[in-house]
Amino acid sequence: MARPANHQRDEAFAALRTLTTQHGTKEGVRLARERFPTVPAGTWGRWKQQAVGSLTSAEALSRTILTAELRRNIPAPAELAASIPATRRALDFWRMLDELELDAKLMRDFALTQGADGKLKLRVPFALRDAHRMRCDLIRLALAQAEAAWSVERAQSFFDEVVTAIGAESPDCQWRIMERLRLVHGEAGARGF
Repeated sequence: MARPANHQRDEAFAALRTLTTQHGTKEGVRLARERFPTVPAGTWGRWKQQAVGSLTSAEALSRTILTAELRRNIPAPAELAASIPATRRALDFWRMLDELELDAKLMRDFALTQGADGKLKLRVPFALRDAHRMRCDLIRLALAQAEAAWSVERAQSFFDEVVTAIGAESPDCQWRIMERLRLVHGEAGARGF
């Protein structure tokens, strides 16, 4: 029967990592050990190895210097959250679609085999079925993306025509409308959508 986990392990790991980051490897380990004097020496050595690894003095010194440098130059997460607007991660849609198409082709090739008579034969029916489903899903996805792109292009064309017509009648009104749209776009960008 396995021994029950020591309830101090997670706390010791956190203390080891925090204190070695703040005070360097040697001093950090010593300070952490003072917090957990009841932990047996063998267990403590194993925990120290798992939490911070074994570093040479040069590695430990460079880690300490780098950590201090990072702490000086990188703002705290709370500061970052307050100063940076939410952003979306851009996806390379067409590259990902090509990769999925290659996956579906590989699955189809796996499902089919060339018989002794030279004819194409079905080896794994479920793989062929799944490959066909993947390809159908990819076609639907590509059509949906093309439809969205067409809708955006059509909306932009309509917007351009309206703004041009307003500008022909009243350049001042056109300027106010464009300023308001820039403001709205800026607010949406700051929110991340």
